[in-house]
Amino acid sequence: MTRLHVIALLASTIVTLAHPVLAEPYIAFREGLKCSTCHVNQTGGGMRTEYGSYYPQTDMQPLLGNLSDASADFSNQVGDSFFLGADFMAVEERSFAVDEVKDGQSYAQDAQHTFDIRRGNIYLEARLAPERLSLYIDETVSPSGASSREAFVLLKGLPKSSYLKVGRMLLPYGIRLWDNDAFIRQVTGFNFDNQDMGAEIGFEPGMASFSLALSNGTQGARDDNSAKQVSSVGSIYFKYLLIGGSFSINETRGIDRTLFGPFASLRLGPLTITGEADWLSESGNRNQDQFIAYGSINYWMRQSVNFRVAFDFLDPYDTVEEDERSRVSIGLDGFLTPNLTASAFYKLKKSIPQDSKGNADALTLALHAFF
Repeated sequence: MTRLHVIALLASTIVTLAHPVLAEPYIAFREGLKCSTCHVNQTGGGMRTEYGSYYPQTDMQPLLGNLSDASADFSNQVGDSFFLGADFMAVEERSFAVDEVKDGQSYAQDAQHTFDIRRGNIYLEARLAPERLSLYIDETVSPSGASSREAFVLLKGLPKSSYLKVGRMLLPYGIRLWDNDAFIRQVTGFNFDNQDMGAEIGFEPGMASFSLALSNGTQGARDDNSAKQVSSVGSIYFKYLLIGGSFSINETRGIDRTLFGPFASLRLGPLTITGEADWLSESGNRNQDQFIAYGSINYWMRQSVNFRVAFDFLDPYDTVEEDERSRVSIGLDGFLTPNLTASAFYKLKKSIPQDSKGNADALTLALHAFF
């Protein structure tokens, strides 16, 4: 599949379909909400705001009604100014056996079955001046031990609906999917495993949202040069359509890295379609141009269940023929209660024959508790 074919596929998907977001962007896109509506972090992810917490209780019909009613009195507020939050996801994953052959050479991998904790985070927000000044901490406690993911001071209510964020943070870029393995998250480096030290300023006038960050460009370590990374994301919301774009540039260890791309989401009744395309160029000590794409279709059922088909694509070297990787994910997310979801997804993978892991289809079952 050529790059033009992939672009045409994504374009036709976005034109003909649509996609939904809350614990993940699909609910926000469906409802036409900004990331800051549901999350303390203005660019999404992490702790939920009061609206983000109440939304599943008031606008959904969870599958376990009695248990949902019993959880209605739960509160994450401690005193007048402190708020807690958490995300915990346990998974069972089965990878199927692979046996690829190229030029008489066999590339095989046995089937694998594992239980794992995909995510475990605890959040704390101290509202030093309500609606204006807060201290926010996002601590990863599992699966690999305690570490700081985000820790910043957030100043809101500035002129022109702007805000200022200073500290350790997830940098603004693209669609903030939960799936760190999606190529638009894994290859670009803008995912939940990578943070940086710096400052971010944002504007949210009307139905628009823009964020710009200046950071060390060292994924949280002390900087080793005078250059800084610039990363940005912006979007405009229409009644049924969201259009946005992202840009990032960084110089580190003798490599100049430039990344940019558009994204969009369209809602048609219970359908929501989302797509993102990115071009990544690296030059200096090494030269490499990559094309990365993602598209998804979400169908919202019964006010509690979401059916999703997602497509991942990566062309790691534009000068090399037939080195593309692709994945298709099919599955369901269901809200059991306002604070508990279950999901099942099957991922079909296609890569070069030498990449056994990249060719191993996988079935993932997950249970996600959050507040």
